[in-house]
Amino acid sequence: MRKHLVPFIALLLATLLFLSPVITYKPLMADNGDTSGLPPEINFLIQLDEFLKNNYVNEIKDLDLIRGAVKGMVESLDDPYSEYFSPEDFKNFNDSTSGNFGGIGVVITSKDKYVTIVSVIDGTPAQKAGLRAGDRIVEVDGKDVTGLSTAEVSNLIKGEQGTKVTIGIMRDDQKQMLKMDITRDIIEVNPIEYKILGQGIGYLRINEFNENTTKNIDKALADFKKGGVQGIVLDLRDNPGGLLDQAIEVAKRFVPKGPIVHVVSKDGKVQTFSSDSEPSPFKLVVLVNGGSASAAEILSGAIKDRNAGVLVGEKTFGKATVQRTLNLGVLGGIKLTVARYTTPNGTDINKTGIMPDIEVKSDTVDLLKDLIPLKGNKTFKYGNIGLEVMGIQQRLAVMNLFKAQPDGVFGPRTRDAVIALQKKKGLAVTGIVDAAFYRALEDAMYEYLDSREDVQLRKAIDVLKQNIKGAQKAA
Repeated sequence: MRKHLVPFIALLLATLLFLSPVITYKPLMADNGDTSGLPPEINFLIQLDEFLKNNYVNEIKDLDLIRGAVKGMVESLDDPYSEYFSPEDFKNFNDSTSGNFGGIGVVITSKDKYVTIVSVIDGTPAQKAGLRAGDRIVEVDGKDVTGLSTAEVSNLIKGEQGTKVTIGIMRDDQKQMLKMDITRDIIEVNPIEYKILGQGIGYLRINEFNENTTKNIDKALADFKKGGVQGIVLDLRDNPGGLLDQAIEVAKRFVPKGPIVHVVSKDGKVQTFSSDSEPSPFKLVVLVNGGSASAAEILSGAIKDRNAGVLVGEKTFGKATVQRTLNLGVLGGIKLTVARYTTPNGTDINKTGIMPDIEVKSDTVDLLKDLIPLKGNKTFKYGNIGLEVMGIQQRLAVMNLFKAQPDGVFGPRTRDAVIALQKKKGLAVTGIVDAAFYRALEDAMYEYLDSREDVQLRKAIDVLKQNIKGAQKAA
């Protein structure tokens, strides 16, 4: 094992040399292979490795021991943002941060115990094959995926560009499963959503900063100019961050000439990234909350410090560290914190976050909290009692269809509420809870939650209207 471990230690020291150029590298052993000059700690590691290999009851693979050593070293840093990945996890991590992966081009969610297609991305293999929103995925390459999580099904569907996958779906207007052979392609995840709201206001949401962020921002801004937009609501809520270079490039679209962010390395050296742009033609209001982190905070911090816009919402997460990834081949990979950053004014927001200029709390009432779970496989009617009846009443009460305190008794008011939902969703009016009712109840809950007013967005629009009017008067 010594012959495996020593080169591995050399690899680790070479890695440190790559990550921090000020570290000096000394050969681990003489040219003749003598390891007597190794530090005591390294000799102990080698001896422990030999002890484990000679005494553990089961067979030990050298690679597993080395991976465990790497994982332990990274975890010993006690840094939540430094992480070891197995080879498979490292590939998935890189796919997620790059925004490009081999797949078919569908967005999926879990619904009614099935993994269901929410949307099909334009121009992808999935669209060309005829998959539709609402299709329930029940089989992948002959494997029954009913009951699997969205992550598990997603991993089965993903694969190398040019390879084929067979998807089995159930569709509402079809009695039998449909099978489709689809050739995977490179799927580009567009993290941008935008629309023109009217009255000269555009809405622009950035879900994350991946390799496709800047080019899709440019497309949105071009459409805004064509559409006569004067002010933008930039929504960074629940944006977990992503690629540093993308955050800087996006900041250049809104922040005028001057600093965007300062990156401070371990030795105290400061690298400043700056904008060379003219002032943006758009008035800007930025929405932030406790889920706005990392690269999203770089952008919002630059906008606030440079007075390029107004921040509305809640205090941001407070992650002001920079990570770098290193591919270790068959060992997997690591993500390591290598620097910290400060905002243009030199503020370190790590663990403290950024306070918005105008604080607006979101609707903190969690309408789904403490709801009794529904199995969805029982029929209930007038006279039944039980916890699941109470769960049905709770959901109907959320939508203001059941106007009493849920008590678990299927009485007249419960029956009236069930009938009201059946009429609303176009079902047969029976007053009985059955499989069709459960599906309608879940759909109605999603629709109701989506329809609730976004108080933070409303405030952002109001502020933006005032700023646009003020600019018009000044002109």
